[in-house]
Amino acid sequence: MKMRTRLLDINQLQDGMITAKEIIYNGTVLIGKDIKLTNHLLDKLNLIYYLDKVEVYISEEESKELIALEKVDETLKNITVDVKLLFDNTNTLKSSTTNEVNKYTEKLLDELKNNSLFLKNIVLNGSGEDSVYRHSVNVAAVSYMIGKWAGFSENKLHFLVYASLLHDFGKTKISKQIINKSGKLTPEEFEVMKTHPRLTYDEIKEIPFISNSVLYGVLMHHERCDGSGYPLGLKGSQIHDFGKIIGISDTFDALNSNRVHKKKKGPLEALKVIRDESLEKLDFKYCNIFLEGLKNFYVGQNALLNNGDTCKIIQINTNNIDSPLVLTNNEFVDLSKSSNLNIVELI
Repeated sequence: MKMRTRLLDINQLQDGMITAKEIIYNGTVLIGKDIKLTNHLLDKLNLIYYLDKVEVYISEEESKELIALEKVDETLKNITVDVKLLFDNTNTLKSSTTNEVNKYTEKLLDELKNNSLFLKNIVLNGSGEDSVYRHSVNVAAVSYMIGKWAGFSENKLHFLVYASLLHDFGKTKISKQIINKSGKLTPEEFEVMKTHPRLTYDEIKEIPFISNSVLYGVLMHHERCDGSGYPLGLKGSQIHDFGKIIGISDTFDALNSNRVHKKKKGPLEALKVIRDESLEKLDFKYCNIFLEGLKNFYVGQNALLNNGDTCKIIQINTNNIDSPLVLTNNEFVDLSKSSNLNIVELI
């Protein structure tokens, strides 16, 4: 297999990669050339701040995918900047801004239609500590995938992505001390946070000819099928489909992202939460569509086990979604029958 060298950030390094050059820090050689990186070495490297990029050998195929993923990430960052400018510079979402929202919606739709790596980027990276802008872009992308898997028309997908991009606009009207708080919100602060769907709705309902589906999507994305959600306490069929789908996407991205106050769940652990909540809180039909789609995506992906070994996901049982059949060290291992092994991240 043809090998190339590539400069990678520390967080892009993986167990098993081979160094193409010495890793030097403050004039000291930390790791020599042609050394296989292990999780133990990677843990040590992660403790060193301001370490330059590391040059490693990777296959031509891996190099192409890394380049493609970097382009996808750059696109998502650019759309996030657009959304942030729209949210921050617009006191009210008047009709003059609808063309802007439509433009960003179409831009994201065009990218999502033509590049399957968007889903991989979102699964691998989440939205980090940005719980408003990048989060809104990720939620729009995941909502699009659910709508596509559900067989929505192009027109319906457009409105779904439009609503998803705007669903957390109301958070810009809430104190940043609450939005960016590193600890648990007090009951009083949480009551303030719960106003953001209504705040969004109140802003965008003034847009002439706005689709009711968009209005209901932003207003209802925190409603839950058992009536435990907010702001209206709606149940089951009272909740619009867009509210149900954005609610699933919103939950997944929050679980799959490192926030100031919490670490992200493992990729399959996040799916288990969605499956569990589909029994009462989240819509069962759309959760099933989402889980089947993600399940098909995960099969064939490489992953890291908690013992440091890498594996390939071979088969996933929806009823035991966080414990798939994997291939590791040339052996098939059923994680549902192993009490001490689990997947911690995708590679």
